[in-house]
Amino acid sequence: MSSLTIDQEIALLEEAKTAIFLIREGLTALKSLQDDVDCRHLPMLLLSNGCERLLKTVIILNAFERSPGNLNLKSIKIHDIDKLLKQVIETASAWSYEQTCPEAKKDMLFLRGCRDLRRLVKLLTDFADKSGRYYNIDLLIGKKPSYNDPGKLFISYLDEKKSEGITDVICHTTTILQRFSRALCRIFIWGDLGQTGKDMACILGYFLDLKDADLGIILPDQ
Repeated sequence: MSSLTIDQEIALLEEAKTAIFLIREGLTALKSLQDDVDCRHLPMLLLSNGCERLLKTVIILNAFERSPGNLNLKSIKIHDIDKLLKQVIETASAWSYEQTCPEAKKDMLFLRGCRDLRRLVKLLTDFADKSGRYYNIDLLIGKKPSYNDPGKLFISYLDEKKSEGITDVICHTTTILQRFSRALCRIFIWGDLGQTGKDMACILGYFLDLKDADLGIILPDQ
């Protein structure tokens, strides 16, 4: 895209590649909770970082497409994944994105209305934005945290899903996060993000190529 310098294009691609890697590793770490709940901070750390980066990449690329000469990106200087997601949904709605194809409509309904996604985004936001990732450090240095242990909150969420009759809560949670990641990746390809967005298909392919039948499974790199 002409409004991006070569260095900016490289930075954009690296950011997207890093985001996908972090989310994939976060899902792998999430699966490990089946055997070791003591590692509950790791999936939250990886997933919150990856989701934040992927959402910010959408917002930045859209800004370059809409107004390259008058960029205003102050709104992304946050770690609030919930607010970043709302920005992306508002942006996609402004494009009439859900009219692009039936799958885009399903994705938007999922992003807006999935209760479990909203819960997970809230947990990841609290971890990233409210210093939850420093909970243990704060305890070690004698600072009383003003928030609950995010790892325990995450386990409580999983226990709540069990009480609702979901037998494999890790698979269920993995499915929600995979659908979330796939929906965001599709926005680059089907959304109004110019040729640069479409050219990122190879980087985003891990989630773009994810079929419904494979949701809940951690696939090897294609």
